Amino acid sequence: MVNATSSEEEYLERIYRFEESGRKRVKTTDLAKDLGVSPASVTEMLSESLSKKGLVDYEPYKGVKLTKKGKTLASSMMRKHRLAERLLVDVVGVNWDESHEEACKLEHALSKEVLEKLDKALGNPASCPHGNVIPDQDGKAEPDDSHPLTDYEPPSMVEVTRISNERADLLNQLCSMGIFPGTKLKLIQKTPMGGPVLVDLGKCQIAVGNDIAKLIRVKPA
Repeated sequence: MVNATSSEEEYLERIYRFEESGRKRVKTTDLAKDLGVSPASVTEMLSESLSKKGLVDYEPYKGVKLTKKGKTLASSMMRKHRLAERLLVDVVGVNWDESHEEACKLEHALSKEVLEKLDKALGNPASCPHGNVIPDQDGKAEPDDSHPLTDYEPPSMVEVTRISNERADLLNQLCSMGIFPGTKLKLIQKTPMGGPVLVDLGKCQIAVGNDIAKLIRVKPA
C-alpha cells in the first residue's frame, strides 16, 4: 500500500466522507471550506501530491474523486478511525462528541493485527458512535440509503441515522440539542433561502441551521 503523509491522509478522509454521502466528484471549493484552507492549497495538494501518487483523479474545474488505490487507503483509515471511536465511547467512556478528536490521535497507533482483535472484542460493530459505517477488512462498506434532513419536506417523521461530519463543535452542538443517531424527529417547517429548519423532538421544538441540517442524515421513521 502506498505511503501517505498525515496531511495527505486528512485529504483522503475528507474526500471519502463526501463520496460516502453520494458525491461523484468533490469540488475544490467544498474541500477548502471543509478543511479550513485556501482553494489554492487544495489544488496544490490534489495536483502535486495525491494525483502523482495515484490516489485521486483530479480534473481542474470538475473536481476530484478517489482512485481505486486511494479508496483502499481511505477506507482502511476510516476502519481504524471508527473502530477507535467505538473503543473510546463503548469501553473507555469518552463522550460521544469528544471521541472523533481522540480517535484521530489513537488510530495511527493501531496495527492491522491489533485492529482485527479490537474489532472482534467490540463484537464487530457495523457503525461508529456517530452512525457512520465501518468498512470491513476488505474496505467494503454497506451502501448508505440515508439523505440529508434538508431533502425532506414538512411534515415528515424521520429517524437520524448518522452525522456525516464529526467536527467537535458540531457534535457538541447536536448533543446540546439532543440529536443523535436513533433520534426520531418531525420536520415542522423549512424557511426559504437556505434558512433554518424547525424540528419537533417530542419534548421541544428547535430551529436547526441549514448548514447543520445538511449534515444530519436521516431516513423515514
